[in-house]
Amino acid sequence: MLIILGIYIITLLVITKNLDTPYLWFDEAGQFFIAKGLNHDSNPLGGEKGLSFVVKNNAYYNLDPGGFSILLHYWSKISNTHIWLRILPFLFFIGTVLLFIYLSYLWTKNLIIALLMGFAPILIAMVLNMGFEVRAYSMEGMGTILGLVALERLKNKISIMKLLFWSCIFSFFMTSRYSEFVIVFIVSVYILYLIYNSNLAVRQKYLTVFVYALPIVLTIVFIYAKVLVVQNKNIEPVNYLTYLSTDKSILFSPIRNFLYLGLVGFFMVLYLFRNRSLFIKKHIMPLTVALTVNILFLILSFLNKYPWDPFSHRCISMLLLTVACSVAYIGEILIQSFTKFETVKYYFIILSLITILYLRKDLLLIRQDCHNTYYDFIKTDFRNYHHIYVDRWESPCIRYLFEYGQLRAEKQGFYPNAFTFAKYHRHGFYNGEPNKAEFYKRQPKMNDLLEYDLLITPELFNQGSNWKWSLLKGTTNFYIKRN
Repeated sequence: MLIILGIYIITLLVITKNLDTPYLWFDEAGQFFIAKGLNHDSNPLGGEKGLSFVVKNNAYYNLDPGGFSILLHYWSKISNTHIWLRILPFLFFIGTVLLFIYLSYLWTKNLIIALLMGFAPILIAMVLNMGFEVRAYSMEGMGTILGLVALERLKNKISIMKLLFWSCIFSFFMTSRYSEFVIVFIVSVYILYLIYNSNLAVRQKYLTVFVYALPIVLTIVFIYAKVLVVQNKNIEPVNYLTYLSTDKSILFSPIRNFLYLGLVGFFMVLYLFRNRSLFIKKHIMPLTVALTVNILFLILSFLNKYPWDPFSHRCISMLLLTVACSVAYIGEILIQSFTKFETVKYYFIILSLITILYLRKDLLLIRQDCHNTYYDFIKTDFRNYHHIYVDRWESPCIRYLFEYGQLRAEKQGFYPNAFTFAKYHRHGFYNGEPNKAEFYKRQPKMNDLLEYDLLITPELFNQGSNWKWSLLKGTTNFYIKRN
């Protein structure tokens, strides 16, 4: 136990270094300004606005319901530093780790195995990365695992107060991302099944269903009326994402997608043979939920409604449920496989864990990347440039750095006077909006921007007409005119 706790402490000390990543990339910086009642295109030094502007800008400049934007609005009133901002999603990530431990303990009744299973979300690169991303993904992840916790707490006893509590919890986490709606839908169907099989009288069953459904339905109606009708009223496909309806090859390429489908197929086999094995039936709840969610995400992608990619942050809830289901059976296997050699068992598992962490040590510092605009600034005598063009991708990032971030002490007499910021013009790419190729055709060419002495752009160079510019030595995105 002490060894495992020591490994946790060391691991947490290592991964918390990811909090000190000063650069907020495009989506993160945009999320920050939305939380301030502003957006990607707001003028430099724009004054912060109230909650109604947060909701409005989230609807026009984001593709999430906006709950995280509202949380960040109040969170950033304490501090706007990058570390403080990253602590908010990190808390949701830590909550997910603790829920994995809790669920595993409920399933195995073995605290050491439960603690070991808590490393599962830490060792998944995408989940760990989203644990520091100033966006709603880690919030969605915690809400997803809470769905399994709710089912475990409700499967033996149903009560109106319990249902109301969990309904309010689900309503809160549904404001994170729209994919959480899918999770809550499947969990709710399972809860209706539990109510149907309960010993409650018929009238009580109707009442419990009503009490449970009311907060969730009200949340959905509010989000649709205030947010989704602006973002994507008809739930049309987004042009820059890939759906199975248009590209079925993503089922098999890259190979990890094919392997993931194989795991889902294995879940289906387990479910079909559930009545033949107590081992399978013991964890039928997480198996049913994980399998159903995976099938539903596939169907939605075939219907052109949601992009399917099991290792993309857009499907973080689907992946976490699959991992949680795997953890349930892995924990069971670990307990049943080492009944005779308790001490050997634990030292073997701990040694394996240490080996995995060592082999994956680069993963633990997943956000420690020096190839971004912040490091370009600190490596450059940027005050030597007086007419700087910033493309739409870097605009919110640089605005954050100089107005709230690590470069705010450098803005006197330089920012925003030296900068010209390109506009983003809200989130588009639906039917009737330009696709990516058409969008870039509308962007200026680098050779037409010769009135500037510095271009900050990760995008325009790849669009051609750029031979009059060269990359400033030692930087990633700074371009100066050729001699």
